[in-house]
Amino acid sequence: MQCASPPLTLVIGNKNYSSWSARPWLTMTELGIPFAERMLKFDSEDWAGNIDVLSPTGLVPVLWEGEPGSGFATFDTIAILERLHELFPDAGVWPQESQARAHARALVADFHAGYAHLRAAMPMNIRSSHPGKGMSGEVASEIQKLCTHWRNARDRFSPGGPFLFGDFCAADAYFTPVASRFVTYAVPLDHQAASYRDALLGTRAMRAWTEAALLETEFVPMDEPYATT
Repeated sequence: MQCASPPLTLVIGNKNYSSWSARPWLTMTELGIPFAERMLKFDSEDWAGNIDVLSPTGLVPVLWEGEPGSGFATFDTIAILERLHELFPDAGVWPQESQARAHARALVADFHAGYAHLRAAMPMNIRSSHPGKGMSGEVASEIQKLCTHWRNARDRFSPGGPFLFGDFCAADAYFTPVASRFVTYAVPLDHQAASYRDALLGTRAMRAWTEAALLETEFVPMDEPYATT
């Protein structure tokens, strides 16, 4: 694998809540791309004191090449994935076959730009369980659309395989936080969607992310719309 120089640091938010942070973290971890992690907890003194230095947009995630805060920064999850593909072209960030690669990018862009009802009504919350919460007609429609995309991609590019395009890639990392949501809110899925959900949650990277998320104790009200305390 081609090594990136200078070294990489990924700035992320809470692992329990930050689905956008999870996507590049899971990609790099599952594919063996070396990086250091810098966490800024939401609503913390660390966040208030360092977010302006560590993020050009005031948001996470951010990928730094070189010293965080003074090196080269790439922000926005899709831009980070593309930068990783440039730095590590043989790592498998995107599928090798050109049509599979184009379709993977299209699915990621489609989710990144849409599914507002699903993302708002069912925020990622690994520690909690809220069966049935957040479901509405709009959310159900978006879930059906997403599961159709998953089924079509697997049928065409990875028949019989656990992931969308053969080996695990950035598209799978992108949908792993959605799989986590489906557990938190006990979303009923057909067999194909459920098997893909389970494959994503069973990756080495997601098991490590989940283990760390379960140890977090911070409570962020904005991300806890269904909390009772």
